[in-house]
Amino acid sequence: MKPHYFEQDVADPDDFLLQMCKQQGYVPKGCLLGGIVVMSETQAGRSPCWGCEGPREKCGGKPKKAVP
Repeated sequence: MKPHYFEQDVADPDDFLLQMCKQQGYVPKGCLLGGIVVMSETQAGRSPCWGCEGPREKCGGKPKKAVP
């Protein structure tokens, strides 16, 4: 598993954790974070977008935010 897919246009289709998080609405359909990162942030009660360094123009994610 990869921590992110920022150098790609789309995430790897075999990242099942990421696909599940997209389907459940935790991240936008274009998210390029790795599924393990998304799950970790979600389980900690944080939006994965808040600390993401990814390209918003590709993913359509929420703005970056200072994470406590």
